[in-house]
Amino acid sequence: MDTPRYLTALREHGAALVDAADGRLDTRVPSCPGWTMADLLWHVGEVHHFWRAIASGAVKDPERDHTEPVRPTDADLSAWYRDGLARTLAELTALDPTAPRWTWAPRKDGSFIQRRMAQETMVHAWDGLNAIGRSEPLPAEMAADGVDEFLTYFLGLREILGPPVEPVGPVGTVLLAATDTGHVWTVDHTGEHWRMRREEHRASCAVTGNASDLLLALWRRAGTDTLKVEGDAEALPLLIQAAETE
Repeated sequence: MDTPRYLTALREHGAALVDAADGRLDTRVPSCPGWTMADLLWHVGEVHHFWRAIASGAVKDPERDHTEPVRPTDADLSAWYRDGLARTLAELTALDPTAPRWTWAPRKDGSFIQRRMAQETMVHAWDGLNAIGRSEPLPAEMAADGVDEFLTYFLGLREILGPPVEPVGPVGTVLLAATDTGHVWTVDHTGEHWRMRREEHRASCAVTGNASDLLLALWRRAGTDTLKVEGDAEALPLLIQAAETE
């Protein structure tokens, strides 16, 4: 996907989240246990604050020069979030996707940030809409891109960030197929690292469903009941458990 589509997704889903939260800040968010809508809005706004500082070049090393914002009062929260969303969109629009930037991932450029902000905001907008009973499937192509991002970066995130953790157990080869976009991924663990291939290979477990259901299951927003799982029934839960998504 290209930068303009990520920016469009960030703008639309970012606005949908705050619209859902307005007047409902005390509403509980079932997909984020322990959070209210106020907590959700604060979290996403704080994430935007962090990454736009990276994008602008103001922060080059978060451990050295990042300062967390002060949480606004609930009365000011929506306005603070909207202002931050606009500023984040401006920074990411001006950002050259090829420009070197700090990230926690092996990919260290502007395109990683643009993609990450679009994907994180989209999933959290789903959290907010779900909390008020208005959730809808995620856009198919963006959801497929989110599955790809998840499998590329979040399965190996524990290895990237450390410290070492106990393995969750053997995970067989898992084939994931998005029925509405035609995307396929084969994922396995070599014994030391995760490997993801964007093509079909022999697998011990085959998982098919629309891209939205796949992504929401991987991010633990929804169960796997809407997915067709064939073969090793334990492989998919182990794959989901292995990812660092907290």
